[in-house]
Amino acid sequence: MRICQVLGGDEEGGLEKHFAELCNQLSRYEEVHVIAHEKYRARLDQNIIFHAVDLSKGRRNFLVLYRLFRLINEINPDILHAHANKAVEMIRFVKRLLHPSIKLIATLHSKKRNLKSFEIFDHVIGVSHEVLKELKNPHQSVVYNGIDIAVPKRDSHFLEQFGIKDEFVVCAVGRLEKVKNFPLLIRAIRDLDVKLVIVGEGSQETYLRDLVKEIHIEYKVVFTGFRKDVLEIVAHSNLCVISSQREGFPYVVVEALLLHIPVVSTDVSDMKEILPSLYIVPLDDEKYLTSRIDFVKTHYNEVLKEYQEVFRFCEKKFTLATMRQETLSVYQEVLR
Repeated sequence: MRICQVLGGDEEGGLEKHFAELCNQLSRYEEVHVIAHEKYRARLDQNIIFHAVDLSKGRRNFLVLYRLFRLINEINPDILHAHANKAVEMIRFVKRLLHPSIKLIATLHSKKRNLKSFEIFDHVIGVSHEVLKELKNPHQSVVYNGIDIAVPKRDSHFLEQFGIKDEFVVCAVGRLEKVKNFPLLIRAIRDLDVKLVIVGEGSQETYLRDLVKEIHIEYKVVFTGFRKDVLEIVAHSNLCVISSQREGFPYVVVEALLLHIPVVSTDVSDMKEILPSLYIVPLDDEKYLTSRIDFVKTHYNEVLKEYQEVFRFCEKKFTLATMRQETLSVYQEVLR
């Protein structure tokens, strides 16, 4: 099977991580071509046939679209797989110029209001059930992102770099942007005997730091900024919290669960499919979030026992091999 994967833009995040890992997995068994920005070449396996095209420019750029459809027809793939809105919309613009034998797959990575471009694809893959809710295209499947992590060794002194020794540690990982709703989490731990470690950077950092000072809990909150050792921070925490207003598929949830760290989350993405209902919080419900964090802290050993089944589920479901096989099954179904 000849597969062509297309990624628009030149950003960094969960989407780009998913794209590279899926391409690398598929290339072990199939012929894989990638059309993407040059910056992504280095993270792809050498057996992938890479075509550097800067799709970060305007999605209606005539010269880029012309090069895109010419290149796709030259590759002549069995499956053309576009990821996220930009690539999907660009493929929609050139669809009538593509060879009719090429089957079109799109992956929807987050909730979008305008899904018009996704309706013309032969099949749409969603990274969660939640992102597919408003999609009218009847040909759709959920394929969860797979993760392959090396479990870091525990070091009793690791958190001392943040001034933390024996406290109960809550970690939160993500871009410091409004959608992640970190103010909710900061206010929720205000009266709790915990340490909060926020990992990430973004436009809201100054606002969040000011909020921490305003409510006088500077001694409780650590801002680490960008870190390459996120897994180590999560592994040395007692609890991971998602406070977001919306999510496509939060990688950190699965990373935490694979590290056997319990998770409390707002009701986003497919948390209801993964977590026990007791640990899912309504959006913007500060009091309930406070009560859930306090409950986990107070009944920690019991919570760990309850989460054993969740940990086992994640170890089976959220693997790169499972993601690869379920994606290939979609391709084979469409080709049939």
